[in-house]
Amino acid sequence: MTEYTPTVVAMYNLSHRELRPIAEFRLSVDGRSELVILDKEQSNVARWLYEEGVEIFAEHRYVLPDDGPAFMRALLLPSRSSYIQLCDESPQPGMKAADGQ
Repeated sequence: MTEYTPTVVAMYNLSHRELRPIAEFRLSVDGRSELVILDKEQSNVARWLYEEGVEIFAEHRYVLPDDGPAFMRALLLPSRSSYIQLCDESPQPGMKAADGQ
């Protein structure tokens, strides 16, 4: 059995008055993670994670976007941040996209 890998992880700034995604991490067809900035002013943490990687505290290491599936899974690990929330927003099989496509 293979480990679940999200294909879209959205980042929300919980301190912002309007709850909407500020960035998305997407798993590309070549297996690399990509960053899509949705709010340039609010997405510094997303850029930092993309450039520096996600720390896996239990293993004392960082996972980088080039690690694709491992990076996407690491984004969903518990975080110490109180104002940033990362959510799995991967399309589910049999579900239509929100934009109707």
